[in-house]
Amino acid sequence: MIETLQPNEWVMVLLGITGVLALWNLWLTWRWLKFQKRWRQLLTHSEGGSLEHALYETLRRVTQLEEILKAHGNHLQALQSQTDRCLQQVGVLRYDAFPDMGGQQSFAIALVDKHGDGVVLSGIHSRQEMRVYAKPIRGYTSSIGLSEEEQTALSEARAR
Repeated sequence: MIETLQPNEWVMVLLGITGVLALWNLWLTWRWLKFQKRWRQLLTHSEGGSLEHALYETLRRVTQLEEILKAHGNHLQALQSQTDRCLQQVGVLRYDAFPDMGGQQSFAIALVDKHGDGVVLSGIHSRQEMRVYAKPIRGYTSSIGLSEEEQTALSEARAR
């Protein structure tokens, strides 16, 4: 059938194809312009700046926050190591040191840190005087013998 077309018919076919291509080209141009408009809207930040600028600003802020977070982590670690050495556990026992004394005026107080290091204070009250003793504690034990009351106060502190 192609061989039987006359030159005028060839011109009409080519004009038809050209018209279809022209319409297709117009449709593609319209789509491209619509895409460009949407792209510009996307790249324009709401405050007038570009999306690229907004992304760089966000990355800068994230970097700053990471540095602040690292500094706070280091500070928190330093505080944690300090609090480990603070007196955290307390045990108190009041008792009567002598059978003829009432009111539980004598006491044993254990003050230790997280590692069990600290001191046990004992106060023994009698009718004529009051004596106070201090014994060092390392790892919940003492190099000096502890009385039953002091040991009870230390056990109470350890349980807390």
